[in-house]
Amino acid sequence: MVNPFAISWLWRGLKGNSVTFALLFASFLVGLSLSHYVNVLLTRLGVHWLYAMVLPALFFMWLAKREDRIIPDETHRKRWARGLIIGSIVLALLIAWLKPRA
Repeated sequence: MVNPFAISWLWRGLKGNSVTFALLFASFLVGLSLSHYVNVLLTRLGVHWLYAMVLPALFFMWLAKREDRIIPDETHRKRWARGLIIGSIVLALLIAWLKPRA
């Protein structure tokens, strides 16, 4: 089953040139959940489980809104976002091709 958030992140990465959402899509595609690792970090710091589930989403939304300050040049943001998306698709295909058949 396809995660509907991943498709949304793909669209935001391509259309909106968002490096944050392109990174989230890329991490999902290759099997790494950045939100999970932020959740684990918050849980280990003693944050209540409900906040540990909500705060990663708020963090990534906050980060996406401030991308223009972090990477001010729009062409660089486009290049990074599209490179992350295309690179993750190529990497996922390469992993699937090289994975031994059981």
